[in-house]
Amino acid sequence: MTKLSVRFRSHRPPAYADANDQHLLQAIKDMERVLIKAQGSLTYDTLRLSNKALEGLAITLVEFAEDVYNDIGIWHSVEQYNLQFFGTRLPFLLMPDDNAQLNPCDKYRIQHLLWGLFAEVNPQLILSPTHNDLQMIAELSSDFLEKRFAQIPRGSGIDSFLAQTNDYGWDIKKKLIWMGQHSYLFRESFINYVSDRGKEVEIPVIEDFICQQTTVWSGLGIIDVLAATQALSEEEISVLRHWYDRHTAYYRVIAIDGSELILKNLVSDESYTVRLAHDIKWEVGAGNVVFGSLLPWNREWFWSGTQTVLGLIPEDAVSDLISDYLKHVPLFAYRYSNELAIKAQESVKRQYNEFINYHGADFVLYPDGISFAADWQKRSRLQWESKPKEVISQAMEDYNLQNPWASMSFPSDLINCRDGVGVYYNSEEGEEYMTGMSHILSGLDKKGENMNEDEEEAIRSFICSESISPRFVWRLVQDYGPETISAAFLLRGKHDELNLEYLLRRYKGAYFRKRYPRITLS
Repeated sequence: MTKLSVRFRSHRPPAYADANDQHLLQAIKDMERVLIKAQGSLTYDTLRLSNKALEGLAITLVEFAEDVYNDIGIWHSVEQYNLQFFGTRLPFLLMPDDNAQLNPCDKYRIQHLLWGLFAEVNPQLILSPTHNDLQMIAELSSDFLEKRFAQIPRGSGIDSFLAQTNDYGWDIKKKLIWMGQHSYLFRESFINYVSDRGKEVEIPVIEDFICQQTTVWSGLGIIDVLAATQALSEEEISVLRHWYDRHTAYYRVIAIDGSELILKNLVSDESYTVRLAHDIKWEVGAGNVVFGSLLPWNREWFWSGTQTVLGLIPEDAVSDLISDYLKHVPLFAYRYSNELAIKAQESVKRQYNEFINYHGADFVLYPDGISFAADWQKRSRLQWESKPKEVISQAMEDYNLQNPWASMSFPSDLINCRDGVGVYYNSEEGEEYMTGMSHILSGLDKKGENMNEDEEEAIRSFICSESISPRFVWRLVQDYGPETISAAFLLRGKHDELNLEYLLRRYKGAYFRKRYPRITLS
């Protein structure tokens, strides 16, 4: 078996080999030759790839063609989501409401695919979606794939794999695991996800990626794309697309009945009926406390990822366990406890009003990190001093405070910032901080013309930051307009607001899911 064959088969669903696989392998070899020849015609070195990368790209393009020719639905789902989000199937290549008929391996489809793939291969690359070399590679690839796949019989092992039944949660989960790690659309995203976090490919990492992560593909997650490829009801699609809301908690085992567990969530006091897979032997007895995550499917629950058994923890020790949990990971609890979520929302609203009363606005600019930290401490002190003395005394006793106000430890890059700190109070989630704000504002003020390198980099960091919400971005766009943001990402044309909507989805996809206050309840 050749190295190419091994590489190709490593990404196929196990036990789903297909008669067409040999046709695909030959197509990959020939596709690679087309790409190698195209390298000699590049105008710039931007898209020049190593031999190994060219082979990987050839595999990806052939798998894309396999998808669209067999109506597997992976790429189709991306286009349909784009149509829903932006009014166009292929942003920057087709105008909104453009109903032009496209060939399965149309050059515009491949151009959009390549634009996303190059961003994954080199995350530092800022590439125009209409780059000349990108168009050239797309046209050559389209011409080759259209001719080749007209000669290949229909049929796909991937299609057969994804067409399996979805009776139980683990049926869906095995499809998610394959799609997240091995499908042409997401495998580079998975590699980057693992690399960026300096972790090994372990079950918790895989679970986080397939359930939580959003990607360069219009901010879509693996759960979103898989949901669109399956024959599911609207209710089932909604359930699957909300799997990012895993119920992570401490559970006490109440009863065991064959393949079912009855668990009690020790944070919310809710009960769960959990279905065990037939190949799992559950050996944790009633009364034991287990830490883990649950997901719903078909009106049952099932385990997601690994579980940690803590043993027979007595009731009088549970309160300390839960208190520590709510202090360090409250966002998990807000997912399944409406009571805690409501309290957190009320706390954010109260702090938002305090912020507005103190600053007179929801956005404040400081010249540097030191002045920001000093003003934060002053605001905190004044807020505490306005409270009744008995409340202050009780808080000092409860939290062992030396002074009657809160202290806060900020990241060193924030404190050491010398080029402007921006603070925005997101009324739904809490305070957000951005360094380099002086460069951001001066760049925005130029309306996309004659920006310097510092301004371009600061604006890109602002848009790409996972800790900055779309609400913060739109807050500044209201004052300055979106033109500079389009220019910083090489998106030209007369659709700056559409460009911004796309960038926000792409880089801040998690913000378009259900969100919770980023605040710890005391």
